[in-house]
Amino acid sequence: MKTVSNLPKVSVAVVTYNQCELLRECLDAILAQDYPNIEIVVADDASPDATPQLIAEYHARHGAKIVPVIAAKNGGVTVNQQAALDACTGDYIAWMAGDDLMLPGKITTQVAYMESHPNCAIVYHDLEIFNSDSGKTLGHFSDVDKPRSGTISTLVRHGSFNGATSNMVRASKSPPHGFEPSIRVASDWLYYVECLSGGGTIDYIDKVLGKYRRHEDNVTKPDKHNPQMNLLKDHVTSCEILLAKHPEIRRDVNYRMGYLMAFARLRDGGVAYNDCLKSSLSYRFSPKILLALIANMLFGIKR
Repeated sequence: MKTVSNLPKVSVAVVTYNQCELLRECLDAILAQDYPNIEIVVADDASPDATPQLIAEYHARHGAKIVPVIAAKNGGVTVNQQAALDACTGDYIAWMAGDDLMLPGKITTQVAYMESHPNCAIVYHDLEIFNSDSGKTLGHFSDVDKPRSGTISTLVRHGSFNGATSNMVRASKSPPHGFEPSIRVASDWLYYVECLSGGGTIDYIDKVLGKYRRHEDNVTKPDKHNPQMNLLKDHVTSCEILLAKHPEIRRDVNYRMGYLMAFARLRDGGVAYNDCLKSSLSYRFSPKILLALIANMLFGIKR
């Protein structure tokens, strides 16, 4: 029979900024997990609200189980993620946003999977998406992005199909350099890709084990009709970094670049619609993209 001391240690990396009351709910859900050997690393990016005081309160109440990482000045999403990663000492790292929630059994389920699948570098699960104000369920992450399992090629080609709050990473697979500092916001996709660069798989557990909060302040709130250019730029930069560091996956990166250029076509009302589609075709040929370009050039149809 395993005791707490010989169970694999899990670091729950909670990244937060200006989320005081939402963070309380997040931490309570983590503390309610039935897996005993955890540390909760709470990285706050110099919040102007009472978040630092809340973290200190939980640390005083729960001792070493809560690891406060409080920034003296605001550094942005990637800097805060790196600060959280640097403080993690577990065998596995479960990533959390400070406004999202774990459901019962999440950590136990993921650790059990990791322990029985030694080649797995990342395991993730489905998430319920809910409205922050009403609490109403809006759907599931699997409705938005098709769940996939596979190798580095799978994650490069298909982008961020693994909802951030759902991921558990084998610490030994986490890249030594951590997050790429030149990517200010959407650095998590490249991080997860590099977790697979030494081999191993990303695997999916077909269970809803967490809740993703949708509200007006979501950094990566999607809008297919007006994609956020800063996030697109971050993903393009990530692709450029991957091409330089891992030329062996060039075909997969080009596939992803083709998608990103096509996705950008509707930005600002489609002012660069044709240029984006031409750029997409330069990375990979797609009959659908070619037809969309021809339709716009001949009939002005944008879709």
